[in-house]
Amino acid sequence: MPEDTKPPASKSSWPEMMRTLGPYMNIGWTFVVSVGLGMWGGHWADGRLGTEPWLFLLGAVLGIGAGFYSFFLIVLRK
Repeated sequence: MPEDTKPPASKSSWPEMMRTLGPYMNIGWTFVVSVGLGMWGGHWADGRLGTEPWLFLLGAVLGIGAGFYSFFLIVLRK
């Protein structure tokens, strides 16, 4: 039977791996914060102008758009 051969282990270090993965680790937080800020801003504006729930919904949509924009900026960066 042939011997069980394994490819040589890579010699990358933990800091190097973290440096590579770092930009991708904050994608979730960036998305949540942008949507949350958009919703909060819309809620605040609705309270001031009495236009409930329209500015809240607009803020949520703009927050989602900003979240996806930052997501694609990070993911498609070359």
